[in-house]
Amino acid sequence: MSNAPAQFGPVSATLEADVRDWVRRRGVIIWLDLDGHYTGFVDRLIVAHEAGQIPYAVHALRDSYLELLLSLEQVAAGASTVPLLIHLPGCNEETVRQTPLLELYAAGVRYRKALETLVTEAATGKIRPEQIATWKDRREQTLEAADEWL
Repeated sequence: MSNAPAQFGPVSATLEADVRDWVRRRGVIIWLDLDGHYTGFVDRLIVAHEAGQIPYAVHALRDSYLELLLSLEQVAAGASTVPLLIHLPGCNEETVRQTPLLELYAAGVRYRKALETLVTEAATGKIRPEQIATWKDRREQTLEAADEWL
């Protein structure tokens, strides 16, 4: 059973549980999201963290690298490592090397989760495998569409 906030659908709740486990085990997680597929989800994580619904800090590149780095300065000011997720939409392994976030990327652990894999994990045991396969053949594959479908 997931501890995800109630506003998360079934696929998003599976994703949040996976992210929570990664952060718990590894500390600082860097989520490269080249196409920005998970931006809305991460924005909901930020709100959930601010409401005390999730136990790890969430920061994201939105307007500028400087804004993100300044927000992370507050996190780094403490004496101990803070469980942390950093979302970098528009970045992949190559493009992040051309940003001021390279040192942060090198210090953290990369998180990745393909939407098809996530849907399979969330739906297995709840619906038939052929229904999962049919969903994967759809044109519109977004996290929001997957939540609505499942």
